[in-house]
Amino acid sequence: MMEQRNENSHWLNEVLTIEQEILDGRMPGTMKLQAIPEEIRMKSPLLLRAACEDGLLNGRIIETKQWLESALKGFAAQADESSMLSMMGMLGLLYEQVGDRQEAQPILAFLRQEWNRTPENCNGFVPWALARNAASEGLESGGDPNAANPLYFAAAEAFRRESRPVWSAFVLLDRLLFDPLTVGDSDWQLWLLYLERHLTEETYRDALYEVLAHRRPSIEQCDRLPARFAYLCKAVLLQAPHDKPVHELAGDIEIQVYVSAAKVKQLLASGNRVRAAIELQAMERLQQIVSTPATRRLYQSLSSSVHHQGDETEQQWQASESAAIDGSAAAEAEGEQQSTPVRWRIKLIDGILFSTQQGATAEPVWKRRKAGELLVYLLLQPGYKANREQVIERVFGEGEAAKRSNQLYVTLHDLRQTLKDIGMSQDPVYAKRGVIGIDEGIVDIVDAEVYITLSRVGDQLWLDDREAACRLYDEALPLYGYLATELPGTEWLERIREQLIERQTVMLKRLAAYYAEQQDEVRVEQRLADWIALRPEQEEAYEAMIRHCLYRSRRAEAIGWYRRLERMCRDNGTEPLQETKRLLWE
Repeated sequence: MMEQRNENSHWLNEVLTIEQEILDGRMPGTMKLQAIPEEIRMKSPLLLRAACEDGLLNGRIIETKQWLESALKGFAAQADESSMLSMMGMLGLLYEQVGDRQEAQPILAFLRQEWNRTPENCNGFVPWALARNAASEGLESGGDPNAANPLYFAAAEAFRRESRPVWSAFVLLDRLLFDPLTVGDSDWQLWLLYLERHLTEETYRDALYEVLAHRRPSIEQCDRLPARFAYLCKAVLLQAPHDKPVHELAGDIEIQVYVSAAKVKQLLASGNRVRAAIELQAMERLQQIVSTPATRRLYQSLSSSVHHQGDETEQQWQASESAAIDGSAAAEAEGEQQSTPVRWRIKLIDGILFSTQQGATAEPVWKRRKAGELLVYLLLQPGYKANREQVIERVFGEGEAAKRSNQLYVTLHDLRQTLKDIGMSQDPVYAKRGVIGIDEGIVDIVDAEVYITLSRVGDQLWLDDREAACRLYDEALPLYGYLATELPGTEWLERIREQLIERQTVMLKRLAAYYAEQQDEVRVEQRLADWIALRPEQEEAYEAMIRHCLYRSRRAEAIGWYRRLERMCRDNGTEPLQETKRLLWE
C-alpha cells in the first residue's frame, strides 16, 4: 500500500510538472507523455490535449480520435468553452486528413459559426481546420484554393497570441506543403522574423525554421520533424524517394496519395506501364477524397507520363516547354557573353505602362485581350509565376481541356510578341515543367505588388506597432487606383479589384482611428473624406465623419455631411439608419 502511494505521488508530481510546461506554452515530448500511465494521463484534460496534439503530428489516428472525444467531454464538464473549441478544431483537422467529410460537416459548420461570431474565443486550431476545409472546397468547386490563406495566417496569429510559436510554425508548414508555389514572400518573411525570435527551446525548432526559411531541407532535417510532417516534407519539397510511412499514418489519405505516387514512379522506372496505369487509378481515387494543389500537380505529371499519347495541342505544349528549357540552358551557357537585361518598372494601376530607370516608356498594344490578362495575372502572383493548370482555370475559365490548352499556347505566343514589340530584347515569358512565369530578372518593380506589400506589412504591424503600420499605410494610399483599366469585365480581375478597394477602405479607417488617437484633426478629416469619396455608398463612413464634426463642436458641418448621406440614400432608394439620425437630433 505504501509503495502504491509513493508511485501515485511520483506520477502526480510528474503530471504537475508537464501541465506547467503546457501552461507555459512549451510542448512536452512524445516520450515524456507516453511514459505516464494511460489511466493517469487520461484524467488530466491538459495532458489529454497534449496527447491529442502529439497524435495529430505523428499519426495514431484512431487513438487520437478517441482522445479528442474524451478531452472534449472533459472540457465540457469544466464548462471550458475555449478548450472545447480547440478540441473540435483538432477533430476537424483530423477528419480533413482522413477525408471523413460526413463526420466533419456538422463540426466545421459549428466552428465556422463560432469563428464568425467570436474569433477571440477561438484557439488557432479552429481557423486552421476551417482553412483546410475552405481550400478543399475551393479545389472541388473550381474556386481559388488560396482563398484559405487568410485563415491559415489567422491560425498562426492565434497561436502567436497564445505564446505558442511552435504551433504557428506548424500551421505555416502545413500551408507550405499545401501549395509551395503560391507562398507569398512578404508575409512569410515577417513570420520568419517572429519565429527566429520566439521559437526557442523547442524539440523541433531548428528543423522547422530551416524548412520554412529555405524550403529545400535536407533529409536529416526532415527526419527531425514529427512523423507526418517528416514524410510530407520529403515527398513535397524534396521529391525524394519515398520510404513506406510509419504504420500510424496508414489512415492519413494525403500521405497515401504520395505513397501511391511513389509506386507509380517505381513502375514507370521499371517499364511496367500497365501496372503504373492501375496504380495511377488508385491515386486518382485517393485524390477524390483528399486533394491539394501539390497533389494535383503531381497526379497530372504522372498521368502525362503514363498516357504519353496526347493530342496535337499537348504535343505543341511539350515542344514549347522543351524549347524554353533548351533556350534557358543555352542562355546560361553564354552567361558571361550576354549583357545585363533591362529591368522594367511595370504600372498596372490606372493603366498598363512599362518604363525604365533611364526614362523610356512603352504602352503595350494587345492583339488579343487574353494576352494582357495573362500578363496581369502572372505579375500579381508570388514570384510572377503560377502552375499551368491554375493559369488555365483562372484566365481561360471553363471549357474543353484541349481547347483551353490551345488558347494558352496561342496567348503565350501573343504575350511574348507584344513584350518584344515594346523593346524587350530577350524572351521575358517562360514555360518550364508545368509552370508559367515572367522572368524576375527583367522586372524592377510592379506598382500593384508594392501597394499590396505595404498594406500587408502594415496589417501585420497594426496590433503591435500602430505608428509603424500607419507610416506604411500612408505610403500605400497614393498608389491605389483601378487595376488594369484596359481589361474590363474580367471575372477573376473583378474579384481582385474588390479585394483592393476593401484593402484601401481598411487602411483609411485605421488611419482615421490612429490620427484621432493622436488628436491630429486635419489628418483625421482628410482620411474620413477619402473614405467617403472611395465608398460613397457606405453609411459607416458618413457616421464616422458626423461623429468627428460633433466631437469638434462643428454641428453645422455635421448636418452638411448628413444631408449628403440623405441624398446618397435617396438615389439608392433607401433611408439613413435611425442610429445615424439620433447622432444629430436626439
